[in-house]
Amino acid sequence: MAPKPAYRELTPAALIGGVLVGALLNMGICFAGLQIGFTIVGSTVAAVLGFGILRGILRKGSILEVNIFQTVASSVNTVNAGVIFTVPVLFLLGFEDDINYTALLLAAVAGSALGVMLIIPLRKQIIDFERLRFPEGTAVATILRSPGAGVEKSRLLIGGIVVSAFTIVMVKQKVWGETVDLGEIFGVPATFNLILAVSLLSIGAGFLAGRGGLVVLYGTLLNYWVLIPAALLLGWLPGDLGSTDEMLVDVSSLTSLAHGDAAATFFSKFSHFTSRHVGIGMILGGAIAGILLAAPALKAALASLKQGGSASGPSEEVSLTVLKIGSAFGLLLLLLATKMAGGDSVSWGEATLVMIAGGIWLWVAGLVVAQTTGRTDWSPLSGLALIAIAIMMGILGTDSSSIVPAVTVGAAICVATSMCADMMADLKTGYLVGSKPAKQQIAQIMTCWIGPAIAVATVVLLWKAYAFGPEQAGVLFERAQLAGGSTLEAYQNAGGTIDQLPEGVPKLGAPQAGALESAIKIVQSGDVPLGKYLAGALIGILASLLISPGIGVMVGLSLYLPFEYMAVFGIGGIIALLLSRWKGAHWTENKGVPVAAGLIVGDALVNIIYAIKDVAQSL
Repeated sequence: MAPKPAYRELTPAALIGGVLVGALLNMGICFAGLQIGFTIVGSTVAAVLGFGILRGILRKGSILEVNIFQTVASSVNTVNAGVIFTVPVLFLLGFEDDINYTALLLAAVAGSALGVMLIIPLRKQIIDFERLRFPEGTAVATILRSPGAGVEKSRLLIGGIVVSAFTIVMVKQKVWGETVDLGEIFGVPATFNLILAVSLLSIGAGFLAGRGGLVVLYGTLLNYWVLIPAALLLGWLPGDLGSTDEMLVDVSSLTSLAHGDAAATFFSKFSHFTSRHVGIGMILGGAIAGILLAAPALKAALASLKQGGSASGPSEEVSLTVLKIGSAFGLLLLLLATKMAGGDSVSWGEATLVMIAGGIWLWVAGLVVAQTTGRTDWSPLSGLALIAIAIMMGILGTDSSSIVPAVTVGAAICVATSMCADMMADLKTGYLVGSKPAKQQIAQIMTCWIGPAIAVATVVLLWKAYAFGPEQAGVLFERAQLAGGSTLEAYQNAGGTIDQLPEGVPKLGAPQAGALESAIKIVQSGDVPLGKYLAGALIGILASLLISPGIGVMVGLSLYLPFEYMAVFGIGGIIALLLSRWKGAHWTENKGVPVAAGLIVGDALVNIIYAIKDVAQSL
């Protein structure tokens, strides 16, 4: 008898296909993250596409092979969270010409490698002993266990991509408007913001988030429908917000704020002076709460490492020698990146201290995020990133020459933290479907270096094409003024002003980077609004400890997320809940989730294509 062929698992098709899909997801989710303020996990999308490609097209895929496919795709994609939460702040602060891109790439690769290496020894503790659920990892395992349904889901996902792509093309071609002002249509005062974006991406993201995503909607409504109207009514307006000439609003009346540019300007200024500071405090408080909640796991993890960690045998994990070599290589890259980013302003001694402090903090932060996502799928990643950069600034200083190396290392730490959570979620999926941990670990080690370059390149591309951040319109207006002539005329003819984006340009508020920018400027100025920070931190700690881990971070983040996208995001979550009650959770998971994922991918990738075209035309 001929020998039975080996069961397909770690194959070239899974590796190559995973890299290609991961690269597309990386670019798309980078765009989505800059627009809606947070990223989504791409594992579900990758698993569905894996079935479509390996089993639907190649007619070969096994469950374990598709698992390797989604593991690789997730590895290539996940680093975008760490990149877009940190790197954009360098552009917002005006350091575009001071960035050492080689150092930035080395740092991101170092973070990606360290995130994988340092979390592997804790797999047994988190998955075998604590048995954390990892909702996303469990959902992916459910998809993998239904191979026939996987091919059908891939068709639905492609359908969602087509619909979303068509919609965004219609918006780009100005067939449809970019927003709908329901407040103006129904006569609701502009104080109660009712402007909704035409964004299937936001609907899809909200649908995937489901009930958990409604937390973001609650925070957005709290800010725009309670906090802002109350501040207007009671006259609680900081600084120049009370100036009638500048704001075009009589603060004694809730009904006098004009729809359009006046309202947009007011909301932007209010967020800058009030909402953002409270929100940053809540993010930091949520991060502190996450550390407190993960303290027992930190203790158990240290004990696990003392007892031998992953040295339980080569049949389960990659060898401890590989982990030691990989960790040493990652730390060396981090050291070189720190020195290269800082140049003469950073000594080798300071770079070494940064490497040691960064290595310790990224391990602690990675375990915290792995613990919180293991329980809720929400994590204090952005808060931990703020703390990381604060630590780096504490070592390197707060002057302008220290910002680039501090953020560069902060990016590495944030990438590592996101990789820790992703790696553990993927290993949970493998645990549920019977995969050997070592094969998944080998797949991620082989491919974890690819994603950072894609994410950084996407951020640079979007900055050159559209700019981003709270002052996006102002940056584009300044560029048009510098170009002058027909460029400025075209910008103005499209409706662009110093406060208003021209038609066809997507709004990329980069809220996470905006919060980081605000925090850095406050630290540099020494004028820290301690009252707002402490109030927010207290609320964030209590909410995370008493209600749910991660909720403090998400509500804090939502205080400065754009209403027009977050309201639509909330609608997506409500649709998911209604469909679950009407058609059942199984139908919603099998039919709705793939379509929702397609809506995200189609919208984001079309915008990336337009960005490439715009940049190419400007060269």
